[in-house]
Amino acid sequence: MKILNICDSPDWDIVAYQSLHMAARFSKLGHTAAVLCPKNSPLYAECAKLKVEARPFTMGAKFGFFETEGWDVAHFYNMPGVSPMSLKKARASSRVFFTQIKLGSPKSFEKLAQLQPYVDLYFGACNSVQEEFSIAGIEPQRTFMVPPCLNIGRWESAMLIKPAMFQKRPYKVGTISMDKTLKEQELFLMMAKEVLDVMPETNFMIVGVNDGRIRDLARGLGISHKVDILWDRNDIPEVMAMMHIYAKTSGRPGLSMSLIEAQASGVPCVVPRIKGLSDFTVNERNGVIVEPGDPLSCARAVIRLISNSAACHSISKMAFDYVNNNMSVPVVANILLRLYEDTLAQKKV
Repeated sequence: MKILNICDSPDWDIVAYQSLHMAARFSKLGHTAAVLCPKNSPLYAECAKLKVEARPFTMGAKFGFFETEGWDVAHFYNMPGVSPMSLKKARASSRVFFTQIKLGSPKSFEKLAQLQPYVDLYFGACNSVQEEFSIAGIEPQRTFMVPPCLNIGRWESAMLIKPAMFQKRPYKVGTISMDKTLKEQELFLMMAKEVLDVMPETNFMIVGVNDGRIRDLARGLGISHKVDILWDRNDIPEVMAMMHIYAKTSGRPGLSMSLIEAQASGVPCVVPRIKGLSDFTVNERNGVIVEPGDPLSCARAVIRLISNSAACHSISKMAFDYVNNNMSVPVVANILLRLYEDTLAQKKV
């Protein structure tokens, strides 16, 4: 099978990660796979590292001038603004698939719905995206929930040391956030303050956006000495290995790659009840769900986990098993290949 993944993301984000690792897996299984992406993007560079063929997504491609002839599958990742005329051309020679990972505005889903005449199947990365497909008017029989993938091997070593770590004190509670508004980081620090009032030996860690104001916020709360601020890192598996608990304090709907990575590392996660973020968490099973925007609710969950190493261990194992069984690269690739094959076997309508 010849599969072309098309992704115009300029960032190394959850969308770019999916398009790359699916192409890499397809190639490993003997299929011909390539990624069409911006030449100056991190995705283009990562393709070279994994020896995946990368084709430049030019300015002309942004206006729909790209060639899919010769490819059995043209798979678009988070591209609601693609031209209907270019899709019509693509579908003349290929089967067309759309994956929507991010929870955008209703208008972006309405644009996806308008492309129905030229799209074979739509894939939503979580149940919340599936719901948005339905609201926008996309026919339910043409949508599937295909979870995001993760290369489990990078995170498994962190998981293996967790049982021993849960017996040690003090606990380290961490988060990863690239929120430039600093609202997530501020909520995390407010939660940390509540925890420290009860368990003063606890340590905290913030990884992500490089902004000195985060340290100022910690000083303002009088907890700067208990918080490590690491900025953006490229050794996140090692960072996850140091965490006992991961607390996500985002107030925005959408999936979080770092949350999935934490679960794959066996780090018990405290997650706000928000569309996308909490879609893959079953409360008290593979994580703890709390009310969004409520530092005290988050702090109580963290305190309860710190006080119960057995619960930490149970949640840790279930979190890893869930990601391993449902989101590992081989599992997600097999789901997509089966859907491709079934679609290719059907007559175009």
